[in-house]
Amino acid sequence: MHRHYIKHTVIGYYRKLEKHCKKITGKFDPDSIHEFRVEHKKLRAFLKMLSQEHAKSNKLKISKKLKNTYHVLGSIRDLQQQRQRILEASKYEPQKPRAYRIILQKEIFCYKRKVAEIDLEDVLTESKTKISRSLPHQLRARTFKDFVENKWAAVYAIILSGNFSDDNIHAIRKQLKDLFYSWKEYKEKENGKLSKYVLKGKDEEYFEQLLEELGSYHDKCTAINLLRSDWSDVLANETLLRIKDIWIREKLGMKNLLVNKLTSDIVT
Repeated sequence: MHRHYIKHTVIGYYRKLEKHCKKITGKFDPDSIHEFRVEHKKLRAFLKMLSQEHAKSNKLKISKKLKNTYHVLGSIRDLQQQRQRILEASKYEPQKPRAYRIILQKEIFCYKRKVAEIDLEDVLTESKTKISRSLPHQLRARTFKDFVENKWAAVYAIILSGNFSDDNIHAIRKQLKDLFYSWKEYKEKENGKLSKYVLKGKDEEYFEQLLEELGSYHDKCTAINLLRSDWSDVLANETLLRIKDIWIREKLGMKNLLVNKLTSDIVT
């Protein structure tokens, strides 16, 4: 993969981020926020792969301002989704958790104010300029293989440790996302070469399904975590207590299925 294609790809990611930014400003539509964050993840994964061509002291990193924007937008979307989840979960409950929904709305408003203070266009321009100056002249096949090996090694290490904490399951998801976002970009240029090396005997649909399941598990963890202990007076609501109990049981079932899949299918 030569520099021309590398630069074209990176600039393409930034253009998509700029496009989604325009949709986000003011309305904060959840779908637009999600699209922005997906493009950010794809760019971040691609830069991690490219960094294999650099010395350790010269890693390609997204700017702190853009990274912070990504996290703030993520918090807004998490709260928006939680508000919708609670609405659906309490649909047939006689006692509605209105106070909790008001808290969620206040939290969303606070994060929106943070985004309003950021000039997203300038943040993206600054980040793009800095990254463009530091791109490698090529990405060798050997470098891509090293990247793939490192990602799989991190996944295997967690699975073989037997420590399936929520953080570790999320770490597996992040490693696999980095791997597959980068591989899809690489295979488009290299005509699908090294696919078997990346997929480890599985097909692409298998990993898409696995990533979807890992994402659903992470969403369930987030939903439970947003029933925060520092909101104890509000969370004394019987409806919320019932919802939390249901979610915890659902999470346990999801975790058992994921652990079985990871230990039986991935590590062979």
